[in-house]
Amino acid sequence: MQKLYIFIFLLFTLCLNAQDKLFFKNGKIKKGFIVSTSTDVVYFKNSDTSLQIFQIPKSELILVENYKGDVFIYSKKKSRQIKDTTQLSTFKQNALGIQPLGIFAGRVTFVYERFTKNNSVGFAFPLSLTFDPSGKLYSSGIDTSGSAVKRLSGVNFIGGVDVNFYMGKNETSKFFVGPRIRYGTDMFMEGIEAYSAQTQFGWKYGKDNKPFIQHLSFGFGVVRILSSPAGARISSKQSYPWFSMNYRLGIKW
Repeated sequence: MQKLYIFIFLLFTLCLNAQDKLFFKNGKIKKGFIVSTSTDVVYFKNSDTSLQIFQIPKSELILVENYKGDVFIYSKKKSRQIKDTTQLSTFKQNALGIQPLGIFAGRVTFVYERFTKNNSVGFAFPLSLTFDPSGKLYSSGIDTSGSAVKRLSGVNFIGGVDVNFYMGKNETSKFFVGPRIRYGTDMFMEGIEAYSAQTQFGWKYGKDNKPFIQHLSFGFGVVRILSSPAGARISSKQSYPWFSMNYRLGIKW
């Protein structure tokens, strides 16, 4: 019986010593059990009975020694390659653009867009300065009678928000779709106050890590008139089908 106790004690001692070792670049050494390894990561836990598994990047290690005494060395060259790959995956998350074609419809529009980290979703906040372009940018027509439409002076504003969901793996151009909401007073439409809700879709041109970006989009939905100085020609408190087309040119940072 005494021999059996001695054998069990020796076996228990060997089990305690049968641990894998991780040698870190900062000089630390960890003992435990390697669960598995992948191309870039060592999966490691502190004890055989532990439920918590740590992911140790190979870039942080000099070498690994398993319980059998086998040694695996990780070179510095591979560590630099992993770092370079991480740098290439960084995206520019902010964009500021202008819609140049809108000026012909009496709008000077600036758009700020904030992208998620992987550039798959964008939250855009447009602000338009509206004016009546008739008689300023182009002729108001040959009708000089008393029934001619009165041109408006002054400016007003339209604001809103877009949520753009970008799809596809093409790095240069991506299709997007999402809701488009606007509220404000359109001076080109005779000073009508309204809000609109549309489904917008279009294409974004420009790589995610490059500074220049373009958007071409189309929207379909409804507009709700809140107040209308146009009288019977455009009734207030009514909803109408609504369409929009926009081109945006901007820069990212």
